[in-house]
Amino acid sequence: MPELRKDPVTGRWVIISTDRSKRPSDFRVERASVIGAEFCPFCAGHENMTPAEVLAFRNGGAPNAPGWDVRVVPNKYPALQVEGNLDREGEGLFDRMNGIGAHEVIIETPDHIKTLATMSEPEIERVLWAFRERILDLKRDLRFRYILLFKNHGAAAGATLAHSHSQLIALPIVPDFVREEVEGARRHYATK
Repeated sequence: MPELRKDPVTGRWVIISTDRSKRPSDFRVERASVIGAEFCPFCAGHENMTPAEVLAFRNGGAPNAPGWDVRVVPNKYPALQVEGNLDREGEGLFDRMNGIGAHEVIIETPDHIKTLATMSEPEIERVLWAFRERILDLKRDLRFRYILLFKNHGAAAGATLAHSHSQLIALPIVPDFVREEVEGARRHYATK
């Protein structure tokens, strides 16, 4: 199971996830650009290559089958896992807790070569609705305190697949830099 450890020097929480080391193309930058549509797990018709969907906007068809416009699946190599309890405790030098959270992939289009920049406004709107739906659903889990959406575009940014997608991570803690920004905004609002 992944775990969260608090760095005793900086006070920041760090995710320790040994399952992430099983990712097939870590440290091979050229891999993201090599996988074509015929082998891409995010392309329509390859739904069996991903975990079962947690959300899909479709034009008909069965779950986990072709016919979708936007599809959300758990990350196959998650940094955090949904099942379990936090079980926060002190252990030696560290404060630690189980790596409870969510790690999902939002597959933005069934089309392998389409990017967010080349999508129509209605297609982009569906992606944004998927973001909203997943955030609202995950907010109901009282263990989660912070939800982050991010997009790695291209191998240099860390994307292991060229197919247009974003990721979502839900954490049981609020990162310090986020807390500091919110507190700073409150102070500024109160002053001005």
